[in-house]
Amino acid sequence: MTAQGMSMIQYEFPLNEKSRTYLRFDALFQQLGANQALENERDSFCFFRALFDFLELAERCDMRTDLMKDLERQRQKVAAWSGLPGVDQAKLDALASQLGQLAHQLPRTPRPGSRLKEDKFLGAIRQRFAIPGGLCPFDVPVLHHWQSQSQARRRQDGDGWLQELALLRQATGLLLQLWRDSGHYQSQVARGGFYQDNAEGAELIGVRLDASLGHYPTVSGHRSRFAIRFLPAGEHPAGDIPFELACC
Repeated sequence: MTAQGMSMIQYEFPLNEKSRTYLRFDALFQQLGANQALENERDSFCFFRALFDFLELAERCDMRTDLMKDLERQRQKVAAWSGLPGVDQAKLDALASQLGQLAHQLPRTPRPGSRLKEDKFLGAIRQRFAIPGGLCPFDVPVLHHWQSQSQARRRQDGDGWLQELALLRQATGLLLQLWRDSGHYQSQVARGGFYQDNAEGAELIGVRLDASLGHYPTVSGHRSRFAIRFLPAGEHPAGDIPFELACC
């Protein structure tokens, strides 16, 4: 978001391991979506790298149970808003229904990425993406053969792979959006570049900072207690740093 006279940079930091995982999956989904057109070789390499990062992360953890519980908690919150003055009841009912359906479907679907691991083409090229310079035509001729196909054919393949992740992508995106919408940015000052506070009940925090200040935030903490330290990028002097904070 841009304030008058300022170019603001927005950061998000998780407050627990669960929200850290959600944000990582969300970042990968955004990368996949940004390169989904598969118009050229650059799009393809970025798409496959994000896809294989997803598979690597999905093999380490199955977040469906946590996600299902969090969606159900959000559904209960939405239901509690029913009857409040000024509430659009139709939109509220639609959101509650969507949350309920996602929470119901998640544990009844195959583990995310499990079918992609059985794809022979993906299996043939996956390991090469971990090798420096390993995408030369003599290393993975099958990839360069695929790249020579029409964009329509490549796009069809890409859409099919992403369809396997559609439910998880939708559930993660909706939950994070509801968390983000629940936070309200307030002006704060980090004295000497340091700020600490308590975020009881929050899952993540948002930090907005004027880019011209030449600092960036790092966050540490345990459970709801967190500390933000603003570090200089380059030769900018240390001092008090004004910023905006939201606990979501």
